[in-house]
Amino acid sequence: MHVLSLLQVMVAGLVVMACGLYWMGRLFPALGHKGWQTTGTILRGLHAPAPLVRYATRRGVPQTRQGCGGCSGCSRASCGPDQEN
Repeated sequence: MHVLSLLQVMVAGLVVMACGLYWMGRLFPALGHKGWQTTGTILRGLHAPAPLVRYATRRGVPQTRQGCGGCSGCSRASCGPDQEN
């Protein structure tokens, strides 16, 4: 196997894994938050730069949804002042 084809297979595998992690986080938010908390802990143990650790730990905290994007059954009249009837 040539080096370029090996590199191509590795890049394709990384893209597929990244897409899988993205959709896992979108479909199962609890697992995504746990993964970011674990990543923050690992980065802290590796003495990674502070902004990187802060980013990972901030992503691990669940956030409340606001507005119409957070629910699927609200009527447009009750969504807020920026929505028109």
